Amino acid sequence: MNLFRSFTGLLLVFFLAGCQPPLAKRNILVIGDSNAAAADGWVFQLQRMRNRGPLVNTALSGNTFGFTDNGNRDRNTLENLTVYLRRGYAEMGGIDEILIGLGTNDCKDQFSDREAEVVTNLEEVLTRIRRFFDERGQDFPRIVLLTPPPVAGNEVVSAEFQGARDCTAALSGTLRTIATREGFCLVDWQERPGDEILVHSEDGIHFNREGYQLLARQVVRSCY
Repeated sequence: MNLFRSFTGLLLVFFLAGCQPPLAKRNILVIGDSNAAAADGWVFQLQRMRNRGPLVNTALSGNTFGFTDNGNRDRNTLENLTVYLRRGYAEMGGIDEILIGLGTNDCKDQFSDREAEVVTNLEEVLTRIRRFFDERGQDFPRIVLLTPPPVAGNEVVSAEFQGARDCTAALSGTLRTIATREGFCLVDWQERPGDEILVHSEDGIHFNREGYQLLARQVVRSCY
């Protein structure tokens, strides 16, 4: 009986997997920062891997979960989330998945006394995404959380990112917990590629093409 149940469960997993559209056909919305917005960034590399399927990339340099950076509200995801979601619908006709890759800029030195707010802002982003789809009677899209990539030590990064290595590592631990709790897929860049990616970075924050390729490959390995 147990063997039969296990076999039946396995068949169900394969059946559900077969119901998922292929990666190249999924409507993906990306919420990210400069590593996603870069001309040859990880989103560009991911698009090459999925034959440039439908995707809206709302990422921009300096973007955070919910901080206003020097008065710039464009870098505050909470302030702009509805705009992101509406843009996804307008350009793709629907959203199958939302990839959220933020946190590095939330760990800037200017926000060091507000680190507790980062998780609160992330939770509010997730709450507002649910509300957006609930109010419209639409299915909640698949959520993929991406940890911040590893950050180099203080001796490498600029003054604005002092302390960011420890901050992003701690934030990544919280993201793991949230992903497990909510059943979200997690891309753990802190674990893989881990610190080896820093050989592809000059400033300890951003990466060259080879580094972005490593990040994109891990997105596919982890969640597709």
